[in-house]
Amino acid sequence: MEPKYGDVIKITLQGDAWALYVDNGEIVHLVLIDEASGTNSASAKRKVMLKKDLLSEVAGNSKSNYHVENKYDGSLHIRETRAIQRSVDLLLKNQVIYEIEGIFEQYSQLIVEQLRYDNTDMECSGANPGDLIEMPSPGLLYSHWGVYVGNGYVVHLVKEDSMGSSGSSSSSSSGSSSVTGYVWKDRLTEYVPDKNYKVNNKYDKNYQPRDVIYIIKDANEQAWKEHKYNLLTMNCEHFATKLRYSTGVSGQVQMALSAVAGIVGSSSFSSSSI
Repeated sequence: MEPKYGDVIKITLQGDAWALYVDNGEIVHLVLIDEASGTNSASAKRKVMLKKDLLSEVAGNSKSNYHVENKYDGSLHIRETRAIQRSVDLLLKNQVIYEIEGIFEQYSQLIVEQLRYDNTDMECSGANPGDLIEMPSPGLLYSHWGVYVGNGYVVHLVKEDSMGSSGSSSSSSSGSSSVTGYVWKDRLTEYVPDKNYKVNNKYDKNYQPRDVIYIIKDANEQAWKEHKYNLLTMNCEHFATKLRYSTGVSGQVQMALSAVAGIVGSSSFSSSSI
């Protein structure tokens, strides 16, 4: 059986190893990056990360050294190929490091199977479907925003296309230009691997949240699609709050515009005083 994208591969060349097939003869699999941590005992603590390699380099040239083993296909929900691709891309791009304690092969199997399947273990503690998720940007004064839709996923608008490139502009005015953005549906812990996020429904005191059913429905319908992005009128916060309240709000933009107005006002006052 020839492997397809997203298939779980069990490699038996030297003991049992686990990988996910990602096309063109390549796999992703966990590798140790902290060999000094000791043995393969249940008490060993080590650091591992996801790596992409040719299947032939890991399993050898003989097909008898590996086989497809999607053993939970009948009991767990298989993720869409695009969702698996996105997870793989994020984990590789962010160079996510896992700290593990126990048998490496068992943890490797767990991570690979989490890439293929959805399960309730991916739920984010403290977050409920329909909640606004704030993801502060390290070292910057603004945050990224999305809507939690359950099962560990956040739907959010970014100023890039599906290939990760900056969206093309549809206006020549730099201050108010609209670009073609993209709405991703990501596992929150993969998009923000350092877990620097929080539930922040701060606008509930001013706006009535919609029924959770409709928030999730609309969020899922817009996921995996291009969407207009405009810093002043439709940024990630506008997008998320519009899903929750039917009204797009961005406190970040309001604060920025107020600050600019204050500077301009102060400058005008100083000029008139000379």
